Amino acid sequence: MQDDAQDRPLRKKTETRARLVAAAAELFAESGSTNVTVGAVCDRAGFTRGAFYSSFTAVDDVFFALYEQQNELVQARLAALVDDTAGAARSVEEDTARILDALPADREWFAVRAAFVAQAAHRPDVAATLREHAEQLRERLQPLLVGLVERDGRRLRVAPEAFARAVIAAHVGAVSQGVLAQDARALRTDTVRGVLLGLTEPQTSVVPS
Repeated sequence: MQDDAQDRPLRKKTETRARLVAAAAELFAESGSTNVTVGAVCDRAGFTRGAFYSSFTAVDDVFFALYEQQNELVQARLAALVDDTAGAARSVEEDTARILDALPADREWFAVRAAFVAQAAHRPDVAATLREHAEQLRERLQPLLVGLVERDGRRLRVAPEAFARAVIAAHVGAVSQGVLAQDARALRTDTVRGVLLGLTEPQTSVVPS
């Protein structure tokens, strides 16, 4: 019972943070902007400003917590995908579809990320976190992409790191343009597959003389 009493304040603070982050996500979904007030977040979450400032120092901190929360979900999906596809024989089309399912395609999530990319030039802490997340994504995705290429009987024309970064950049670009496309999923598929094929080539077998 004593341990439960000691843990209760920590659980309460964790729940408060979660509700504030959820409230910020709702407000962003409604307005499409991170330009919301502390009061608006508190009203939506049902908390006082005191509760807010016990967990965060500014609205940007809430949105950054939302971004990190979504990043963790992406990392978990990619980790599960690596385990699920290890040693499995699938076509490029099947593997590409599975990779696209694991990568984030929510334009709202990308909009939150873009807001922090814009701040990175004058906030070294934000820049460092974004770089760390980008490397985590590449490290998760790279072996999956290399395995896909090898299973299709192809080989890389560039270094694995450059290949993974190119695929990620293509995906991000396709998501940002998705609102202009009649079929956003097809745009993502065609763009990523184009990079996969453009930066690889068929393996050539050498017949001994």
